[in-house]
Amino acid sequence: MKKILLYSFFGFVGLVVLSVLFFGVRQALAKVQVQREWQATPTSISNLRTTTRLEIIPLYENASTDESLDFGHGVSYLIRTDSATVLLDLGYNPNESPQLPSIQNMQMLGISWDEIDAIVISHPHPDHVGGVKAWQNKTISFGDFTGDLSNLPIYVPIPMLYSGAKMIHSAEPTLVGRDIGTTGVISFPEVFPVYLFDPKGHEQGLVIHVAGQGLVLITGCGHPTLEKLVTRAEALYGGQVVGVVGGLHYESASMDKVQPHIQFLQARHPKLIALSPHDSGPETLQAFQAAFPDAYQYVRVGETIQFP
Repeated sequence: MKKILLYSFFGFVGLVVLSVLFFGVRQALAKVQVQREWQATPTSISNLRTTTRLEIIPLYENASTDESLDFGHGVSYLIRTDSATVLLDLGYNPNESPQLPSIQNMQMLGISWDEIDAIVISHPHPDHVGGVKAWQNKTISFGDFTGDLSNLPIYVPIPMLYSGAKMIHSAEPTLVGRDIGTTGVISFPEVFPVYLFDPKGHEQGLVIHVAGQGLVLITGCGHPTLEKLVTRAEALYGGQVVGVVGGLHYESASMDKVQPHIQFLQARHPKLIALSPHDSGPETLQAFQAAFPDAYQYVRVGETIQFP
């Protein structure tokens, strides 16, 4: 009996060691692939038009001052410019409720589906595609919404299916409106526990050129890093990033780790900084607010971020 227990113990330890080695090697290879892909810079896009206005309405976020609106860990932003209204991400549905919280909030705010020209999914994580089930099935979820989506383009960073919808997988930078473009898909080493299923993630951000101001970058989580997203936006659209809105995935990062990113932005003298509370802690938010007191705006469900 003792021998059986001993053999079982060593077998279990061996399995753990092999698993650690397997995932470690796979993750290291993913990092090499990510770096190699980053070196292949896509062709710049010169026909992004400017907009005189930019409005961003968080439909789902981790902060709200209105108790009638649902909020939590996740992102969904409605973005309005002169020529288009785009929905970035669908947020989370932690209880898998029949009605998706972001859509419920949209209805509470009096926003109609008819005004949305396109949907963009930044990356396929549960808190951006509408829940865990959607993520598991490599799709998106609108809850019990039964409207017609057949003519509404949905731009996704990886191949994803949704019955009755016009799903467009475009890894390259794409204009989703005359004055709204994507960064194109940028790969990144996946985060735990998602990397257990896929070692490499894919994310895209949105870029808007505000007339007389510069480029504004809107992110879902910023997994590829702030520096890569900003560098890509500037290389593609021929301007300087003067605004950053959305997630940057700093979570519980120490101030020593955050400061280089703040200094990177300070060199651009930004006019708009609005950091998402869904993936960055209070200390990080306070650090960015202190560094950019005149440019900082809060990200709260239902509260419009305007620029300029």
